[in-house]
Amino acid sequence: MRTFVTLVKREVLDHLAYFIGAIVLSAVLTSTVVSVTLALNAKSMRIVGVGLSIPAILIVGIGLCGLGVAQMYTDRTRKISAFLAALPTTRAWIFAARVTAGLLAIVIFLVPLGIAGAVVIDLRTEQVPLLAGVLVDVMRSLFLACLAGYAMGLYAGWNRRSLLPTLGAVPLALLIPLLIIIKGFGLDVAVILMALIVACLTATWCRFSSSSL
Repeated sequence: MRTFVTLVKREVLDHLAYFIGAIVLSAVLTSTVVSVTLALNAKSMRIVGVGLSIPAILIVGIGLCGLGVAQMYTDRTRKISAFLAALPTTRAWIFAARVTAGLLAIVIFLVPLGIAGAVVIDLRTEQVPLLAGVLVDVMRSLFLACLAGYAMGLYAGWNRRSLLPTLGAVPLALLIPLLIIIKGFGLDVAVILMALIVACLTATWCRFSSSSL
């Protein structure tokens, strides 16, 4: 377990700029949500919540896709996994630590937003039935959209070609907000995103586990 924690710590330190970006963006969005929604009625709050979530998914999805690309591309070009494999660890631990670091970035971004939403709902108790359902749907969709963008980045990053084709995955991350705009925040979107996440992570692991380091 100590080795795993060390691997996660290394991932965070190597890509610290992405984690700082997640903190800054989360702080900006959280303060905006709280300051705006407290002055609105329930219907307007729902519109604002949905409206803010779309650009948030867009920005964070691209950022997390970039994080996944950076993790795998840096590993491939600098032979980081080859070095780590010489230590008392395995490819499975290295890959799991990488994914855990990505999940940590998502949590850093989403937790303040979720807490802010819960506080707003608590302060507007007469509108809890409406707002609570919206908050759950939005937060679920945000989490899955962020994870899907990150998983796509991981898959594209472990690429034996140059960086430019690898970065082609970033525009593909734009399709995730488009999907949510078209389909909304329902369970059907959650199922689609979960299928995409599983497919990307499985394909990435197959590449990573079978390729030469």
